[in-house]
Amino acid sequence: MVHTQSPTVSIVIPNLNGLAHLPDCLESLKAQSMRPIETIIVDNGSTDGSVDFVRNNYPWASVVMLPSNAGVAVAMNRGIVASNGEYVALLNNDTALAPDWLETMVRALQSESAVGSVACKMLRFFDRQKIDAAGDFLTRAGSPYSRGSNEPDDGRYDAREFIFGACGAAALFRRIVFDEIGLFDEDFVSHYEDVDLAFRAQLAGYRCLYVPDAVCYHKRGATYSSVSDRTIRVQERNLTAYYVKSFPAGLLLAKLPLILASRARRLYRSFRTGVGGPAVAGLWEGVILAPKMIGKRKSVQPKRRTSINYLKSFMRRHP
Repeated sequence: MVHTQSPTVSIVIPNLNGLAHLPDCLESLKAQSMRPIETIIVDNGSTDGSVDFVRNNYPWASVVMLPSNAGVAVAMNRGIVASNGEYVALLNNDTALAPDWLETMVRALQSESAVGSVACKMLRFFDRQKIDAAGDFLTRAGSPYSRGSNEPDDGRYDAREFIFGACGAAALFRRIVFDEIGLFDEDFVSHYEDVDLAFRAQLAGYRCLYVPDAVCYHKRGATYSSVSDRTIRVQERNLTAYYVKSFPAGLLLAKLPLILASRARRLYRSFRTGVGGPAVAGLWEGVILAPKMIGKRKSVQPKRRTSINYLKSFMRRHP
């Protein structure tokens, strides 16, 4: 394969005990038609030998070591700060890329100056006829969902289009976006940190382009269990933080009845499925975190360059 050298792209991969997944991810990076200038693996205190594995088998990848698990948001931020590219690609360690993924993503980002980030078509790693995510959207109440999840890859999501945001498991950003709106919010630790970033980017006028011809394969659930008590707790906490911090006052007031109804339904489903306790704990933690998020609004909201109606355009009935 002929490799095209890119002087502009850095790859950042958070890792926590990802020894079982890193070979698929790094081999797919090695096979890319466009080479990044660097690949940075930020290790969150792994104990499975994955750091030594990378150093022994993929010496072209540098490792930034954190002493313990500080969360995904911290790991991505450390990688972004350590990187040098004009563009930054973020990848989960449980992904694998089609050979032209990076080149296709970069060309798409270069094609439109208003685009701040690019999302790809993500397919299930072990069932590649099914969609994992075709970009992120918001429900009518403003909570996030992955479009197309578990639907067949039959062409229904094959059009390039502007969307709300890119899943942080496989996305490409202009560095200027981070320079202007800030990095991932480390108070989120993990879960919805990419949604919070996407909302801030949209507020500031940076659009996200969905590029279906850039394909990534994702082992969803390999890094986090989607039904664990901790996941439920953190999701409920961070959803509250995201509303309080990022929603303009007019949008928050307009959507408040739907938000309250949505949160009540989520809580009801949590009790029905046996995770009501963690959900209540997460809601309470979100309330405790709210004053800090109100303080952060003071730096987020003045950067808004988009209208309430524009933001509403990404909120739709969840299929």
